[in-house]
Amino acid sequence: MRITCSLCWLVVLLLWGATAAVAQFRVVGYVPSWRGEIQSAQLRQLTHVNYAFVQPTPTGGLDPLRNPQKLQQLVAAAHAQGVRVLISVGGWHDGDHSAFDAIGSSEAYTEALATALVELVATYQLDGVDMDWEHPDAQTAAGYARLMQRLAARLHPQGKLLTAAVAGGTWAGAGIQPSVFEAVDFLNIMAYDDPAPAHATYAAAEQTLAYWKNLGLPASKAVLGVPFYGQPGGVAYSALLARGASPKADLHNGVGYNGRLTIARKVALATSQASGIMIWEITQDAVGPNSLLKAISKEKNTPARAPTPPR
Repeated sequence: MRITCSLCWLVVLLLWGATAAVAQFRVVGYVPSWRGEIQSAQLRQLTHVNYAFVQPTPTGGLDPLRNPQKLQQLVAAAHAQGVRVLISVGGWHDGDHSAFDAIGSSEAYTEALATALVELVATYQLDGVDMDWEHPDAQTAAGYARLMQRLAARLHPQGKLLTAAVAGGTWAGAGIQPSVFEAVDFLNIMAYDDPAPAHATYAAAEQTLAYWKNLGLPASKAVLGVPFYGQPGGVAYSALLARGASPKADLHNGVGYNGRLTIARKVALATSQASGIMIWEITQDAVGPNSLLKAISKEKNTPARAPTPPR
């Protein structure tokens, strides 16, 4: 009887572990402040939404938030569905990261930015901060790490999240010190924008996950980024389909993108070697059966693809 009961409990624990692993798989979608709207059906398929972007000033302040009413509406809709909302700071910003460089070089400016972001999180009832400094390098790595540690010290005691977007290329590690891995809840790895048209291949996704793993990033903190657009031109996936592109292909008239089959393969990769999928950006998706987000949801819920519990 004891053996039988022990076996029963073992089965229960294994099933619970598999269920928990599926529940822990992150689906992170960026929503731009300047275009598009996220739909309720899309929110149901996400775990986190990053509102992009708020810009820092060189002395650690923040520029006025763009479309604050849109953020307020997003927070209300997302929280109603149990989805967390983070404010994303920075972005590509035409390659101008001078404000971040100045902040990272100064203890006072670092503290000022941390304070400003904590206040913003409280004002809009947000769930955390997503740092999108594009990109720290060897010279600014220490300042970046100090900023992330300061934010973690302010946000985590409040139960808030700290995440960051990092480049997918194998050149990016010089700007990210190991202490950053400890400070963040997870990293969104931008595994796209390689030379067009092959800007986001499956092979590149494998390589970039292996690269960050070798740097010491745990799989439980790695989130694989996928594009909902093609290059060259940054053409939205929905627009490519309207031009005649196939949802099952990855190339149309010289523009490379990720179709549903490649997206599904990347989700399977992320379930075994990472902890989720990140999307730039949700409003570029198609509606109906060709939706890439639906492909993500379908693949992550496939039992054979369930990820192992984070270690």
